[in-house]
Amino acid sequence: MTPVGIAVSIPLTVATGSVVIYAVAKVLPVHLRRWTGALTALWLLAVFCLLLSIMGWSSPGTLPFIGLTGGLLITGVGTVAALASQGSLDPEGPVHLYYPLFLLALAGAVAIGFSGDLFTIFVTVELSAIPVYALCAYRHKEDPAALPSAIKYLIQGVAGTITALLGVAILYTQGHTLSLSALPVALAGGDQVLIIFAAVLILIGYGVKLAIFPLHTWLPDAYSRAPVGVTAIMTGATKIGVLIALFLSLSALPGSATVPKTVGIVVTFFAVITMTAGNLLALNQRDLRRVLAYSSVAQMGYILLGFGIGLLYSLPLGFAAGLFYAVAYGVMKSGAFIAADAFTERAGSSETARMKGLGARNPVLGIAFAVIILGLIGQPFTCGFLGKLLVIQSGIATFMWGGIALGLILELNTGISLGYYVPILSILLFPRSEPDPTDQPAATRPGIPLSVLAAVVVLAIATLYLGIFPEPFYGWISHASGQIFTWGVP
Repeated sequence: MTPVGIAVSIPLTVATGSVVIYAVAKVLPVHLRRWTGALTALWLLAVFCLLLSIMGWSSPGTLPFIGLTGGLLITGVGTVAALASQGSLDPEGPVHLYYPLFLLALAGAVAIGFSGDLFTIFVTVELSAIPVYALCAYRHKEDPAALPSAIKYLIQGVAGTITALLGVAILYTQGHTLSLSALPVALAGGDQVLIIFAAVLILIGYGVKLAIFPLHTWLPDAYSRAPVGVTAIMTGATKIGVLIALFLSLSALPGSATVPKTVGIVVTFFAVITMTAGNLLALNQRDLRRVLAYSSVAQMGYILLGFGIGLLYSLPLGFAAGLFYAVAYGVMKSGAFIAADAFTERAGSSETARMKGLGARNPVLGIAFAVIILGLIGQPFTCGFLGKLLVIQSGIATFMWGGIALGLILELNTGISLGYYVPILSILLFPRSEPDPTDQPAATRPGIPLSVLAAVVVLAIATLYLGIFPEPFYGWISHASGQIFTWGVP
């Protein structure tokens, strides 16, 4: 089988893992079921290594870079999320369902990048989303609020699904095909107003799952109530899959000046209000997981800004910047949520004020979390810094005041984010001057599982590695953006 054939079969390989894990979990005794997390992590690690070997040893001109790049991120984050879940799930619970659903969600997300038509993209997005709806409610017995948050996500997700499907249907009526390669030419003679309307519907439909403002209201509850591994894949894997779906769907637009520019204006508008609203809402939160949830809204605005600049000014650098920042976001935010859950378990509360000095008392976790937060802020030598720099450079590269102003807006929002990131680091990394009488004795507090600690450390190292040695990965990102938006590349 050729490397391309192997790559295209990757989603099926991940999905096959769900059957294997289910069968293994059903026959294992209860006290051994916790090891299904390690088995799931090993399965995903094998797929990750296979993808990496294909990227490293195959001819670049023959590879579907968007599918491979997305697959690397999704399986990589999935590996550490499965590892982290092993240390936090009750082995007497329905573990035999948790990991198969976990793998099915990742399989759908990976399949998105290898899709060749709009309907297949739509179907794979839903295949990825349906298991996540169920996983969000996994802890409903321990946390009664988990079920309502999952239902809220389900209802809003279905509304987004219908909206996106309507947009796909309109594009089909105008182009009489769903093929991504054929649609740009087929839509060239269509009604431009209808085409723009369809593109906006697709943006709004997938925007619900991306949690762009004001379609974000499901996210804080879902992120704060889902198990730690589910939150990690929601923010770092399945959401990246939806981003790829959006990018691929809008690449089917005709290359005329009017349509991409108009859609670019809409995307840029949503990007600006999303990053601003997310940062402002995060300032008022006292719950660490909700702070990170609202900051995820802001981060999505940063990603969409690069993408909007690319559409608005037909600038390849904008597309590459958006894709690179999406990868950086997936790595950093997954690590942040896994660490936040560990701190919450250790403190016995998700309130940031109750976590005073936890990072100092658990230095490995504290340092790893600090590295990830500094990456989200955009400090040098992290992938977050490089991602933001690329987005700002894309605005400057337009040589127009509008593009430069968008870069300045991103910088302003970065300044706003300091208002909640810096206090978090201060609380976690500096011990209390006086003991809090309401704290549990150290001996009675749950320890941090080694699997969780390893997952956060790996993602912190990835945050630094992608910021210091980005060349190979950025090359793959550039190839991917050039393959998607051929009409935007001179």
